[in-house]
Amino acid sequence: MRRTLSLALALTLLPAAASADPCGMVPPISIPAGITGPAIERTGAQRTWVMFKDGVQTMALRPGFVGKVEEFGMLIPFPAVPALRKIDDETFAHVEGAVDPPTVTVQFQEMHYYDVMESASMPMEEAEDGDGLELRRNEVVVLKEEAVGMYEVAVLAAGGAQALQGWMTKHEYRYPDGMDAVVEDYVALKWVFVAIKTKVGQSGGAHAAPGMREADVSFPSGSAFDGHVQGMGFRFRVEAPVVPMRLSVFNGADPRNVVYMLAGEGVNIEGVDESLVVRQVGGAELHANVTAPLPVRYVNGKESEVSAGEKPRIDAARDPAPVNGVARDLFAADLLASSGGALSLPFEEEEKELLRISEALGLRGEDIDRLHSTSIEAQRAEALAGALDGLRNMTLTVIDGVLPGELLSTRNLTFASYRLPPKRNVPRADPIRKPAPTVWVMKQ
Repeated sequence: MRRTLSLALALTLLPAAASADPCGMVPPISIPAGITGPAIERTGAQRTWVMFKDGVQTMALRPGFVGKVEEFGMLIPFPAVPALRKIDDETFAHVEGAVDPPTVTVQFQEMHYYDVMESASMPMEEAEDGDGLELRRNEVVVLKEEAVGMYEVAVLAAGGAQALQGWMTKHEYRYPDGMDAVVEDYVALKWVFVAIKTKVGQSGGAHAAPGMREADVSFPSGSAFDGHVQGMGFRFRVEAPVVPMRLSVFNGADPRNVVYMLAGEGVNIEGVDESLVVRQVGGAELHANVTAPLPVRYVNGKESEVSAGEKPRIDAARDPAPVNGVARDLFAADLLASSGGALSLPFEEEEKELLRISEALGLRGEDIDRLHSTSIEAQRAEALAGALDGLRNMTLTVIDGVLPGELLSTRNLTFASYRLPPKRNVPRADPIRKPAPTVWVMKQ
């Protein structure tokens, strides 16, 4: 007999006061020129996390909505009273990074010489730090180039102010007007120059001003939200996995759904084309993905050409925590809860208490969330130590696509054992996955 798993997500929106959502989901607020169409509707992919083991299930979701603040509300039915918790805003990006970890690129940088006056460049040796370089007046040497967040950065040695200005103008960097004399002083001292330019345009969404001491966090009339609400996690006891989704069809046409299910076996949704099962990762591989260094590739060089001084930077870039550490902790917490039959763990309750205090004080946002996470970091690490070992006996399935509206509205979704054929079970690039860094090194 084939074992079946039940999945039935029922999610809808109810008229509610903007500040009284019982689940604590707070939408990002904006004041658009005007709201057209339905007052409230889903937008973007809805991502749902499900873990089921030993009669304990965790479900976490972070749907996207657009509409009027005054009409925001949520109703999510459950088969049993769940324990509630906030999930990290990066949860699903990190889950994607656990399914298919990104690759760190080590980019070897040749030493470049630029002759602004079109004369021949003079060969140089030992130019890594710029010290000891004897440059002609019309020469610039690029010591290092790399991307840092939203910036592109070049470290330069120059033989004169005009040469530096010429190189920066040619490469679309901004040379400060009226600074030739100062630049010449630094050239004489053999200092290097760091040129920076942005890769993105400026945003007018922030208007902080010197001396600002308070902000009005109330919702002005006509405010709307546009984007993903705060993610929430729910843990409850059930005989088979159940994810409430059926009422979601009342929010209009369903957008893309991405369901990540961690269970003792791979699964597929009955009545849905098998093509929606896009990835399955065994527990041993998943464990390695969140604990072992990220994969690395070398461009324009080989590993043997990396200097001893550069290796620590590469090792640091291969740390998996920045791209899937949230998922690692999610897996471990759910496995720990299921092994003990608990619906809530002590550090989760501690974090909820901190959230309640912050909300009472009107404190909310990424900085506050970061402080909360830091305050329970040691407690969380101690609680989860060793819990990740149980991951090796699980399988993570990714189901991605538009689920039939008729199916959603007429019955609960049921899941059956399913093994994705190896020829289709290949890494995919989901846009929410966090990229691994590029490490620029000098060729030896």
